Amino acid sequence: MKKKIVLFPLALFLVYFVAEKSCLLPRMKELTQGDATYLYFDYKAELLDQLEETYKKIQATPAPGVKKKILIVLGSSRMLYFNYPQFARSYPEWELFNFSAPVTAPAYYAFILERILDRGIVPDFVLLETDPFQYNEGSNAFVRSNLAFSFDFRFVLQHFRLFTNEEISYFFARNLFAGFKYPPDLQSINSRLKNDNDRFLIAFRTLDEYQRKNRGSGLSIIPRENWYERDFPKIEGTSLMTMRWLYGNYKISDRQFEFLKMMMKNAQEKRIRMLLIRPPVSRPMEKLLSQDADLGPKLIKWDERLKTVMQPYDSAYMDLRDRPDFYCNTFVDGSHMALDCYPPMLVLVMRHYWGL
Repeated sequence: MKKKIVLFPLALFLVYFVAEKSCLLPRMKELTQGDATYLYFDYKAELLDQLEETYKKIQATPAPGVKKKILIVLGSSRMLYFNYPQFARSYPEWELFNFSAPVTAPAYYAFILERILDRGIVPDFVLLETDPFQYNEGSNAFVRSNLAFSFDFRFVLQHFRLFTNEEISYFFARNLFAGFKYPPDLQSINSRLKNDNDRFLIAFRTLDEYQRKNRGSGLSIIPRENWYERDFPKIEGTSLMTMRWLYGNYKISDRQFEFLKMMMKNAQEKRIRMLLIRPPVSRPMEKLLSQDADLGPKLIKWDERLKTVMQPYDSAYMDLRDRPDFYCNTFVDGSHMALDCYPPMLVLVMRHYWGL
């Protein structure tokens, strides 16, 4: 009798543990999730498979043939919206794979690059976004985005010294219990089951279809094609909101610099060209950042430290905020370039690769 009493809750837990894995089903996530963030991260595993397949085809190209080159893009939402068809037309000798995702940090980039190299893939060029917000230890953005949706157990355990005990517990809980990672919402399930034209369903399906057709490049209302914000107060307002979230309580993250050094070291050892690029933000946001009494000096220190950390490696740094050969003043909000800015940015990136 005592054994039954002990085994009953264990059996109940096992039943629950198995049943709640239904939250991992694509259909269940589509019915329950409140935003599309998970789609960007979920797709990256498939994008790695596509990259490996493409790389093998390139390596199998007969010797007299012209082998294509591979460009990897690692960034946040600021690097997500490359026009893939336009890139393919302009640079037919290149294959682009965009691993960017919303609110990412060097730890995420290091994870992706490690998994690329694990498969024996050696890309020709890596374009790596870098910005002070990605190195803010005082923000919860890293936990809410990267730790919540990316990484695998091997990466976290291999680099456990760079994660706090609370973060490791959070990661394990999110990845062991699907209902915690993708919490079910009965109201959303009911609403979306009744209406197949629910706006969330349409948005999720459209976004997912687009990123699959465009090698990870995103489709979003930020930015929208042929549109940019013309209302100056709105740009200033979104700049303030972004500052409060991503730059609030700013403290330079030592561990994110450690992840950056890992990437640059891997790239140097494999002779991979790596370019760190800092996208511009709107003039109102740049002014707010630089003139903030507390934040301004910290961002200067971050920039100085970045350049110091890079010195032992072969990676290069391109700051688009102060280049005379780049000017694009169209933004969809305080911190996101409009789509018009991507082609001139890409021209500079490719010129850098060619040494022009």
